[in-house]
Amino acid sequence: MRHIRTWSKPGTAAVVLVLTGTGLTGSPRDATKPFLVYHDGVYLLFAPEVTGTHRPARLGPWDLGERLSADQETPRDKRLNLYVVVPGGQYHSASHPDYDHNLVINKYPTDHNAREWDIFWCLQLDPSLPSDLRSEQDLLQAAHQRFKPPASFALRDVPASAVMAERLSVIKVEDLKRFRHKDGSLPRMLIVPAHLAVRATAELQKIPAPTSSK
Repeated sequence: MRHIRTWSKPGTAAVVLVLTGTGLTGSPRDATKPFLVYHDGVYLLFAPEVTGTHRPARLGPWDLGERLSADQETPRDKRLNLYVVVPGGQYHSASHPDYDHNLVINKYPTDHNAREWDIFWCLQLDPSLPSDLRSEQDLLQAAHQRFKPPASFALRDVPASAVMAERLSVIKVEDLKRFRHKDGSLPRMLIVPAHLAVRATAELQKIPAPTSSK
């Protein structure tokens, strides 16, 4: 059972390739190569499967795997969640820093079989919120907390402003109105469905946390 699916209206040998090649810094991941995700702060290896659609799920230059068919991308309760947390220090690109992010999953299958995953954008609105969240619990807690922006609050003050402009058409501070509560406050973290879904396996990895800088 899902705890949250969207924002609250008023009234969420292969490991070496990831670490040294296309993963945590520099160039984008290949859509079919496994990459690391967090579950409650612990690393798992997330391995997207080929679906045959030739439609990658993307955030800027980053590939999250090949998407399911268009008629299967409406979020479903039976699926697991892959949260893309912006900003984050796990994945960094010097040429595209606006898309720096963490990847967090809510659960993982113990039978090692592939599952379908709904993707959610987790977009930080409150500049004072810690920007390295690594668990679903932390994300949901931040999504339920509120902050009252000052009168001088501008869109450039929103840590995830670039992704919000691209994905939610939020291009000026007035566009945040639809996310505000009756008292004018905003959620510290906005969780919205990306309407993207992938199929992948996820397995625990006993490895140290890699650095996120060159």
